[in-house]
Amino acid sequence: MKIINLETRNIYNVEIDIHKSESKSLCPVCSSSRKKSNIKVLSWNVKDNIGFCHHCTSTFGEYKPYDNKKQYFIPDQINKTELTDSSQKWITEKRLINQDVISKMKLFSEKEWMPGVEKEVDVVCFPYYRDEKLVNIKYRDARKNFKFIKGAELLLYNHDCIFNNNEIIITEGEFDALTYMVCGFDNVVSVPNGAKNFDFFDNYSELLKDKKIIISADNDIPGQDLKNEIIRRFGADVCSIINLKDTKDANDYFKKYTFDLKKQVKEAEPVPVKGMVEVYSFRDRIRKLYEDGIKPGLKINRPSDEYITFETGRLMIVTGIPGHGKSFYVNDIITRLNILHGWKSAYFTPENYPLEYHYRQIFELLVGKEFSTEKCNDVEYDMAYEHIKNNYYYVLNEDNMNPESIMEAATGFVRRKGIKILVIDPYNKLEHQIKSGENETQYISRFLDMLANFAKFKDVLVILIAHPRKMQKTKGQVHDIPTLYDISGSANFYNKADYGLTIYRERNDKGLINNGQIHIQKIKFRHLGQTGMIEFRFNYNNGRFENNDSDVDHWDNSNWLVKSPELNEKAPF
Repeated sequence: MKIINLETRNIYNVEIDIHKSESKSLCPVCSSSRKKSNIKVLSWNVKDNIGFCHHCTSTFGEYKPYDNKKQYFIPDQINKTELTDSSQKWITEKRLINQDVISKMKLFSEKEWMPGVEKEVDVVCFPYYRDEKLVNIKYRDARKNFKFIKGAELLLYNHDCIFNNNEIIITEGEFDALTYMVCGFDNVVSVPNGAKNFDFFDNYSELLKDKKIIISADNDIPGQDLKNEIIRRFGADVCSIINLKDTKDANDYFKKYTFDLKKQVKEAEPVPVKGMVEVYSFRDRIRKLYEDGIKPGLKINRPSDEYITFETGRLMIVTGIPGHGKSFYVNDIITRLNILHGWKSAYFTPENYPLEYHYRQIFELLVGKEFSTEKCNDVEYDMAYEHIKNNYYYVLNEDNMNPESIMEAATGFVRRKGIKILVIDPYNKLEHQIKSGENETQYISRFLDMLANFAKFKDVLVILIAHPRKMQKTKGQVHDIPTLYDISGSANFYNKADYGLTIYRERNDKGLINNGQIHIQKIKFRHLGQTGMIEFRFNYNNGRFENNDSDVDHWDNSNWLVKSPELNEKAPF
């Protein structure tokens, strides 16, 4: 049977005896690394098709590759309501949460093994419900270490209140949510894991649609990240921000100013309208810059990190002679940013229609092998399918391919999937609409401003691939290396880009060869890199751009989706 690890999403083949109510098997995660590797530590519930390893505590479900609904471990329903005396005292006296709220939200105590302290300790348990059914439990110890049930779904704390209210307060922690409940607000939720990993918001694009959102984030940098993500996802026009003054969070505010918190909710400030910016609205970013300085963008662990690093809010323009690998290089960048940093992407790529052709390129980059039954097995196929469907998306309306429709669809992906990259490949496939009285240069300027503004206001990296005009050849029948100024239509392709790159492959008598160059012709901001040239080898096996090191006769054909036990990170980085 094929099973999927509900936490890592890795897929395995295991032997399950379906004729028994509970089958025992070797755990595909930990058995091979244990001294007693033959002991069957994986218990499989045949009725529910759920598995649990008693050694590494991994949870599994039956893998159904064409079921778009993500599978989660469903915990047993509980009926626990008792807190230990010390927990009761801590919550009521230190946190000022009254018994009515404690009872309503069904807090209870338990002994639980906590990874942060590597032992079993007393914890306070926050049950998470949807439709009054238990979905997950957050365990929190006295040192603020916390964990959830492995493989269970993450959702907003107090999720069910969304259905009964048109105005929702979003906090950064359960105690903040409980604090608002003490003040009489039932329309409050909390994000499950603080200002980390916002993927759970993917399931709330429709549930929070048309709701007014009041943000109560912590007064620190992670809190600002949460605030910005909520605004990015759901729109500034529906969001307001609670002023917690000189306190860290809502619970601290309540302990200092008591029921004045009610007033702060009523006086929550609407997010400033675009164009109206006051210094206080980015005061935390000012402080962070003052204390930490300008940080470089994200690296992809390649020699190119010396010249180029990546951040959202930027416009990248990539050019090169047709056939030299522009699209492949962009795919390589995006895949590395996805594996290393979790960035999701959306593509407008009509030249790769039907889209399964582009899917094949991404598959080969991830798995390292040719997309065929001869080179890959079904586990690799399913593993890649599971990853790609959750991280790569497409924009393609054959009836409307103008830039505005692309931006509208991409905005939907920001809201629903949290994409961090938008690729337009290539420029000449868009249905450009030049206004009356507008020349081509003016139109291109307006078009590039549209992309740059989308990048800034939606906090994404926009990558535009554009072909150069027909290039002249030198005496050896070799094309000149194009620049962004060689893109037909306007010098604005260079002037308005934050990043400007040219991909160039070398040629011999038989045609293009593996070796080539990445010419970084523009880096607008010094903290993101510098201009220069990087040599590469093109790996025909999987489309990867590799270091051009003549001393290393080796292709990287490894599976990037498989974790390396030695490095405890995803290969090959």
